[in-house]
Amino acid sequence: MEFIFTDPATDFSSGLHVITDYHQDFLARGTQLVDLAEKIKKQGINESLANQCMKMYCHYSHASILHHKDEEEALFPLLVEQSSLIIGMMERLIMDHEEIEESWADLAKRISHPEKITNFDHFLHLTIEFEKILREHLTREDEDFIPQIKKILTADQLQKAGEKMANLRHLTA
Repeated sequence: MEFIFTDPATDFSSGLHVITDYHQDFLARGTQLVDLAEKIKKQGINESLANQCMKMYCHYSHASILHHKDEEEALFPLLVEQSSLIIGMMERLIMDHEEIEESWADLAKRISHPEKITNFDHFLHLTIEFEKILREHLTREDEDFIPQIKKILTADQLQKAGEKMANLRHLTA
């Protein structure tokens, strides 16, 4: 079976569109990921669940990296000359990215080799922790950071951020 990454972003006309698309995808997929781990805990691993694990692994392995690059390489550079509040928010979000990547690395070791998942309780625990860390980060961005971005950045700057994000994917905006 071939596992193909489908980018959640569909509109690169604004960097905020890309960020929003990813946030919606991560929230929905996080619920699916926890449901998957609960099914595995309940019934063990089988071919269908193993394939779902590999799909999740493929998606998160690409999406997390792209999303963090979108923010750190396309959006944050537009904000470096702003207030100390914005700088502090960006520093916190970068620390979140590191924590998310560390949590994902622990989970990825297992989900990328579903046939080796034997401790179903531990797998569920890792999955819940990863989803929680990611959801809290997304909430912090949605409730605190994005409202600030909307006040600061112009439509032209957001368009340029969207173009940069498309370029990170070797697309044209």
